Amino acid sequence: MRRLAPLLVVAVLVGAGGCGPVDSLGGTERFTQGGISMEPTVKAGQDITARAVKGEYRPTRGDIVLFRQAGAQEGEREVTYLKRVIAIGGETVACCDEAGRVTVNGKPLDEPYVADDSPLDEPPNPEHCGPRRFGPVAVAKGTVFVMGDNRANSNDSRCSGPIPAASVFAVMTT
Repeated sequence: MRRLAPLLVVAVLVGAGGCGPVDSLGGTERFTQGGISMEPTVKAGQDITARAVKGEYRPTRGDIVLFRQAGAQEGEREVTYLKRVIAIGGETVACCDEAGRVTVNGKPLDEPYVADDSPLDEPPNPEHCGPRRFGPVAVAKGTVFVMGDNRANSNDSRCSGPIPAASVFAVMTT
């Protein structure tokens, strides 16, 4: 499985205490979006607030999550990513239906947040996660399938596969 290319780097600005735990979430922290993969929802350079995950992350489709690259080698810089959860463990995700939409368990998703979708068919390119068409992918328990909202400019689970839910350390608040 190919690693996610570091298209997005998120830097911690300020740690702040939250209002106490809500489910598996803890206090809030401020981050700065370092790339364009989540535009138009989160723009490059935009500050966001995220609630830290305490214990085990319980994924919900639509969550915008911060996670760290799994399997970083010793000496490699740890990279943080911001992506949207599209499917959770036990679900099957694919693209595309007749209208070009992503499906989960055969049902098309309504994704009004996607502004710049990737082309339906594009030749594979090891330097770029381009084609919209993929799958079906059975998302294993304990993992999540994530994608950027700016699909034409996002290296995500379409190319590198689902990520461990345990790598999610914060969920963006609205």
